[in-house]
Amino acid sequence: MHRVRSKGLSSRVAPNYQWVKPKDRITQWNIVTGDKVAVIAGKDKDTIGEVKSVDRKTNTLIVEGKKLAKKHVPKQPALPDGIFRKEMPIHYSNVMLLHPDTQMPTRIDRRKIEKTLEDGRIVSRWTRFVKGTEIEIPKPERKYNNQSGEEQFTTAADDVLAVTYKPDLTQPPFPSEIVKELRNVYKKKTVSLA
Repeated sequence: MHRVRSKGLSSRVAPNYQWVKPKDRITQWNIVTGDKVAVIAGKDKDTIGEVKSVDRKTNTLIVEGKKLAKKHVPKQPALPDGIFRKEMPIHYSNVMLLHPDTQMPTRIDRRKIEKTLEDGRIVSRWTRFVKGTEIEIPKPERKYNNQSGEEQFTTAADDVLAVTYKPDLTQPPFPSEIVKELRNVYKKKTVSLA
């Protein structure tokens, strides 16, 4: 709080940073963004949700629709009562990955496996397995928002390349009325003493 106040920011704008000593930070994360997890502690115990983001500095993650807190904001058309619900971070130890077949919370084993590519190269990578079995828990595919919805309003490539301005040196670039309007008659003129 004091670090935020010294910078002149309100604690509402920049919330307190939950400090975790580097020796206490989790080094090997088994949960990544997009995973389906079960919350095993807290007010949303025994519920399932998708991980929205992961904060490795504070050992926390945000699960979509879980651990909602109320925040009072000015009334708006979208929020007529002035209460905004925000997802708060959940500690890493309070969630568990789901078994890919039974969708039950399960413990995880990390193993290094070697895979041969088509060109003959051998690549080794860490993979998540259900503890004590050979069932692999695949990592979710990343969701990219390539289509913003504004593409229907963008200019076509052919229209961009078309030349629409043809300069004509016989006429001034602006109409003479606009040039007169832009000139300030009351501007002080500098007098040179040459």
